[in-house]
Amino acid sequence: MRVRILLALVLLILTLLISGLPGRYYSASANADTRTVTLDHGAVDPVVSPDGSQIAVSILGAIWTIPSNGGEAHQITNDDGWYSHPGWSPDGKSIAYGKQLSDSSDLIVRNLATGETNKLYHTQFAFRQVTFSPDSKNVFFLLDRNQYDSHLFRIALTGGEPTQLTFTTNWHEWSFALSRDGKQVLVDSGRYGGSNLYLIQTEGLQSRRLTNTLAHDFSVTWSGDGSTYFYIERDNGIETVIAQPAKGGSSRRIYSSPYDEKQIALDPDGKTAILCAARKLYRLDLDSGKATPILFQAKFNLPSLSKPDLVIINARLFDSVSNDVRPNSTIEIRNGRITSVKSGQTSTDTPSGVEVIDAKGKTVLPGLMDNHYHYWSAQSGPSLIGRGITSVRDPGVDISTSLNFKEANELSIVNGPDIYTCGPLIDGLNGYHPAVDVELSKPEAAAALVRSLKAQGVDGLKVYFMLDPAVLAAVIKEAKIQGLPVTGHIGVRTGLRQAMESGINGFNHVRVWRDLAPLSRQPNGDNESLDGGKNPIARMQADWHDIDPDGSEAEALIKMMVDKKIGFDPTLIVQQISDPYRRTFSLEEYSTAEESYKRMSRFVGRAYKMGVMILAGTDDSDLFGELEAYSAAGIPNADVLKTATINGAKWLGKQADIGTIEQGKRANIIIVDGDPLKDIKELRKITTVVKDGRVVYKK
Repeated sequence: MRVRILLALVLLILTLLISGLPGRYYSASANADTRTVTLDHGAVDPVVSPDGSQIAVSILGAIWTIPSNGGEAHQITNDDGWYSHPGWSPDGKSIAYGKQLSDSSDLIVRNLATGETNKLYHTQFAFRQVTFSPDSKNVFFLLDRNQYDSHLFRIALTGGEPTQLTFTTNWHEWSFALSRDGKQVLVDSGRYGGSNLYLIQTEGLQSRRLTNTLAHDFSVTWSGDGSTYFYIERDNGIETVIAQPAKGGSSRRIYSSPYDEKQIALDPDGKTAILCAARKLYRLDLDSGKATPILFQAKFNLPSLSKPDLVIINARLFDSVSNDVRPNSTIEIRNGRITSVKSGQTSTDTPSGVEVIDAKGKTVLPGLMDNHYHYWSAQSGPSLIGRGITSVRDPGVDISTSLNFKEANELSIVNGPDIYTCGPLIDGLNGYHPAVDVELSKPEAAAALVRSLKAQGVDGLKVYFMLDPAVLAAVIKEAKIQGLPVTGHIGVRTGLRQAMESGINGFNHVRVWRDLAPLSRQPNGDNESLDGGKNPIARMQADWHDIDPDGSEAEALIKMMVDKKIGFDPTLIVQQISDPYRRTFSLEEYSTAEESYKRMSRFVGRAYKMGVMILAGTDDSDLFGELEAYSAAGIPNADVLKTATINGAKWLGKQADIGTIEQGKRANIIIVDGDPLKDIKELRKITTVVKDGRVVYKK
């Protein structure tokens, strides 16, 4: 709760830095109590009012309405929570939407005239799309239990329990559209990889398949006269708006461009649609295919921020460059950056009004980085900050959501760490994470996708295990041209050696599949265990119990990793076996899993000793536990701390800004009531977190 109270105490990124990003505009003004931040981007989930005069959207976690021709946006929601997926009532007097909280979500209906709200449904899961029925008696919505279980529900406007309309395990629906009479619903549905369009009867639930493609058909909508379906098809990194006659016949391609997470919403006249692409809005002429920008300004009125000036005295400072400890250090911070670091001083003259923190008896370190954290929820921020994590590398998430979370944190709309995003997973056909991937099967398609991701603002790229070697090489080639580092969770279609020969910069997870596992035991991607049931412990994914981490093959692989300057985030924490698994594994399986983990740990320890740069990452787990696993693997505690500080900054090319406590760098700092250099578990005793010169957490 204390972290949430300090919601506003995160740095407002300097306007000059932000406005330098391509295609984005910010302006900011402030008085003593509030500040105003104006954005011309950040829009997702567009829907047009019944009279065509307004567009409802979500912008950085708030619901807004925008005049249909553009102009100043009006904010509808303005409190804690992340709001998304608005839907107009047929009379235009109400809007329904989802509200995501830290551990649950609400389905809300708001009367626009009175501002009164009705919480229609509360759940631990997330809402995807929300739509009123044509008769206003029901609200239809997609409930996202996980990326393999997102299904369609209906709930009466009077409340009660919802009725589930689609069911299949490991299938997903990401969008839907109702017929004029509400008796039919058009959905996109798929299992892994691509998805296709289906027509379902809302009573009886009979279904009929409408498209049959390996591509991903999504963002479905239905013309007001019922004659035409419109949807977007994503194929090899290209997204195309398509019109399909409802009674059958040839489809028509209206508009195409590289992946930027498009969404469409029809205007009532049926002649145009609102196209949302790269978090901006366009009016799309459905005949000519011409897209005209709809310019808007969304003004966030936010609490003012404290002055980012601070002095920390009597610090026992960990120097993550030299691994030295500098006693009695004084760290001076002005405007969010470190202006001086002096050792051997017990006091300093400070200007009036500047906060002084006495760190006597404590260890002061750079803010931590989790190099493998999928930022699924805006509400993750306060918890991460409370654990000393001031930066994360997000290796795979839908790009619009990721960039909106990133900017919401930067602008102190939400309290959270800096997010360095890799955008979507770049995978091959039949990818395993349909909610967050873009699938490529042609090498010639790679360059356009990489350029589009760069233009949208990613900090790096993530390639995935169903990607064929030639396609992976093409992605890496263009990434180098664009100045983007590439990390990979690979090993099914492409081996680690192949990827390094192509120039990859990093690997995720301590899994070596094609390079060290026997051919008869290598995974091939047949099912969700990745190995078609070949291995006793599917979660180990080609378990290690007969791989020798001390042998010559492992040595040769590690040497190549050193030579190619690979950044390696092994995520040991997610491979650990604990007592609860005894209930689900047989005695043999548990013994195999224990031995497999020990060998993984030895491989990581050997990789460190031979010179591989280890990046601490958790795959959304426990960073403290990950660091403790490195210490147990034989990595000295000073170097363990570097895996969560300077190493990640170097991999991203951000070492001039973060990763160490040095003059000129951003003041991202943690204070620990203990000595993690002697006992890495002492790192858990964080008392203070400073981000960009402001105290954002204090125990």
